Amino acid sequence: MMSHKEWLARIIGAAQDIASREFQEEAWFPGGKVTSSPDEIYLTLMDDSTPDLFLESYGKTFTSGQMESWNELRSLLQQYYIKMPRHPDPRRVLDDPDWDLVRQAAKRFVQAFAKGGRE
Repeated sequence: MMSHKEWLARIIGAAQDIASREFQEEAWFPGGKVTSSPDEIYLTLMDDSTPDLFLESYGKTFTSGQMESWNELRSLLQQYYIKMPRHPDPRRVLDDPDWDLVRQAAKRFVQAFAKGGRE
């Protein structure tokens, strides 16, 4: 089992990828230094239940702001993923105002965990 620190770093790393339009522009299109897709970003943070298990294990140590930011991000991601086509066009996702709401929620999530909580 991963340590708390490693687990949190993995979750925050995925949220940082969601929060960063620059990362997405580099990763979702040919010629970028990294390869990713809108699907992969969602799956990294949500599909393997890692964040839910982390929350179950350590949620009592989170501040109310951290919990609020997690719940908001999770909700917006799920709503977005439900409406996303099976093979989304990265350019459409990148420019979608609804995706920008997800990005903003991810930024708030990262900031909430940068401000403190259990170390």
